[in-house]
Amino acid sequence: NYQKLILMFQKEVADKIVAKVNTKNYGRLSIITNWRLKVVKRINISKTCFYPVPKVDSSVLVFEPIENKSIVIKDIKNLEKITHYFFSGKRKMINKAFSKIFKNYKSISSELKIDLSFRPSQLKENDYYKIVEYFEAKK
Repeated sequence: NYQKLILMFQKEVADKIVAKVNTKNYGRLSIITNWRLKVVKRINISKTCFYPVPKVDSSVLVFEPIENKSIVIKDIKNLEKITHYFFSGKRKMINKAFSKIFKNYKSISSELKIDLSFRPSQLKENDYYKIVEYFEAKK
């Protein structure tokens, strides 16, 4: 068990980890990471602070464990699988990804209150968690 992790990443990767919904960096990495961790970007570090000078800037992120009590996901691999379906067609509407996951996808999307005309980057993290929870319950 740990209380906090402080890690340094290439700035572009850090930006993807902390990305919010409806931004260009929002994707699988931020959704999966934020399932069990609160992530805060602390500082950007210029490449000129290092010798030899690397080609990229860096960012320091702080990770703290959280427990998502409102939605239960039994296996993180299911979250990985579902986000893969959605983000493999990142610019397309989510109805195709939904139809690959569920047979009666229109009624399920209605039940989960998810608009099938959205793009993957428009769905909030909690929407993905709800989809996975439903998927696991129906397996």
